Amino acid sequence: MDYTGFLKFFVSNSLFTFSIILIGFVLGWVLYNHVILRTIRLGEALFEKDNLAAWVEFIGAFIFPTLYLSAKAVEGSASTVLLLDLLICIGYAVVYIVLFTILRLFSDGIVRIISPSDHEGSINLNNEIYRQRNTAASLFSAALSIIFVSLIRFLDFMPEFFAASVLRAGNILIFTLAAFAVYTFVLRYRTTLMKEIFVDNNAAAGTALVGFIFAVEMILSNVVEMQKEFNFPELLLLSAISLGILGIFSFIFKAVFSKILGVDIWKEVYEQDSVGAAIGQCALYISIAGVVISFIK
Repeated sequence: MDYTGFLKFFVSNSLFTFSIILIGFVLGWVLYNHVILRTIRLGEALFEKDNLAAWVEFIGAFIFPTLYLSAKAVEGSASTVLLLDLLICIGYAVVYIVLFTILRLFSDGIVRIISPSDHEGSINLNNEIYRQRNTAASLFSAALSIIFVSLIRFLDFMPEFFAASVLRAGNILIFTLAAFAVYTFVLRYRTTLMKEIFVDNNAAAGTALVGFIFAVEMILSNVVEMQKEFNFPELLLLSAISLGILGIFSFIFKAVFSKILGVDIWKEVYEQDSVGAAIGQCALYISIAGVVISFIK
């Protein structure tokens, strides 16, 4: 075995990946700290005030998306020339991070549109997280970030792949919005999701939402990745069937577990604000998503 050649390959590949991730992370930090947060002092919120909501937002809406998208940019490799390949991947990382920042800026507008006003008036996402210490709001922000990452990760800017990648991202957006609409519609029989998160500051409601969104994105991403040849009608049909199975199985298993445990899971999450029960619900959603994915592969 050529150990010298292997070592050279390992070092060059590690430096290649490290450079892209580092550039993406630094760019993400600059945009997050100076464009998204603006006048908010992140270090003070995290370390001096020990704001849990700020930590959840920082990890869920900055650390995870930035590192994940930077890592995905490495897959943009398209040339056998190392320097050119590096430039292409850095270009992907920069575009991904900029797009994520733009979508993250829309988060505040999304919240203003779909949420009720609180005692301070119209909802401001940064104010909720960094001044009111609303952990539920930071979890909602993390859920939006998961969606944004799913949309961006499938964008390919090579001319021959761009149209198909936009349709893939569109498929994810359509079915994510549909799943979210069904989720909130089901809750409206007994409560309102946005009220629970932005008025009642119910962290359990935010936790359950993150688990549901993560499960939905798991399924939609795998549906896209399993297609060897792009077929948009087939993609739409398989996405609809897969999410339908997720909904049916979730309803059945929640009813079974409620009966076995002798508790009302809905009441635990939305009336008693039990984060533990919400985490259990997250585990259920994600486990079922794993089962659905095994069905479609």
